[in-house]
Amino acid sequence: MNLNKRVLQIIIHTAIWAGFLLLPFINFSGPREMPFNPERKLQWLFFTSNLFMIGFYYLHSLVLIPRLLAERKILLYVLGIFGVLALFMMLPGIYFNFVEMPRLPFREHLPPPNSMRPGGFGMKRIMPFAFPGTIMMFLLILVISGGIKIINQWFKSEHRTAEIEKEKITTELALLRSQVNPHFLFNTLNNIYALAITNSADTATAIMKLSSIMRYVLDDAKSNMVTLNKEIGFLENYISLQRVRLTDKAVIHFSAAGNTDGKQIAPLLLIAFVENAFKYGISTHQPAVIEIYLEVIGNKLLFTAGNQKFQHTKTGTLHTGIGLNNTKRRLELLYYNKHTLAIEDKTNSFLITLTLELA
Repeated sequence: MNLNKRVLQIIIHTAIWAGFLLLPFINFSGPREMPFNPERKLQWLFFTSNLFMIGFYYLHSLVLIPRLLAERKILLYVLGIFGVLALFMMLPGIYFNFVEMPRLPFREHLPPPNSMRPGGFGMKRIMPFAFPGTIMMFLLILVISGGIKIINQWFKSEHRTAEIEKEKITTELALLRSQVNPHFLFNTLNNIYALAITNSADTATAIMKLSSIMRYVLDDAKSNMVTLNKEIGFLENYISLQRVRLTDKAVIHFSAAGNTDGKQIAPLLLIAFVENAFKYGISTHQPAVIEIYLEVIGNKLLFTAGNQKFQHTKTGTLHTGIGLNNTKRRLELLYYNKHTLAIEDKTNSFLITLTLELA
């Protein structure tokens, strides 16, 4: 929510509650000869009751619903509602212990004055008691606060779904243009050509791996979710093709551990981290080590990608392929509150650690 919307919301809430608090003074401002004409002390009682209900509105919408009802703690939620209701019904009795009220037509419904012990609070005077209509007002506040909260959550959910759909389309187009970009294809085809010229036994394997990558990007990646095994296979093929162009100075460690069967993940979610490691972690003159590890623990995925940083790659580390910022945005939309991403960008090394809940 931007600042202008937040300010507008505060103004609207303030105006509504100000009018709500003024109701006792507006409703009880009739001529003295009216049969029901509460004095100012009674007006302040209703003012206090309205103030209490305002507090209950925010307690219900900001605490009871998100902390108890949303987390399926139904019993605690119901007990909380009844506890607040009991306190609300005791409010007049508590008020009458401090303020002596004038005799009014409905006064006979209140506890007699001699129910109060000398020098202390009369326990009978603070037993639950409700003026006519106060229970209905309490239920009205309960329904309004709950309804507004549910409607807001629904709108947020719909907005997030629309953002995910929009981001999916944008990301798919960006991935087709940049993840398997012409530069990568050009280098890979040159490497395969070199293998073919020397009649290397790896030529056919390299072509098959490139074909698998293209099939995954053009077909499987169109789905909202893919199996984790397919995503791992895609990474393995990508790393294998990168190895073709590297010399013996580059050491690549890649492993996948844990039970990956039956797990699902958003497609092409990890490739930006792997591409980042190869783009900035390889030197043509110095030995280089790239470490990429993936482990499944229960329904959680732990992924790490680390590489060295050489003098010619110490700038622009965070701006490769679709970019890590783009991937962060995808994680926020697709794995909202279900992932953690840590980036250690040091002088001579770069490490990404991602933990997320698998579907």
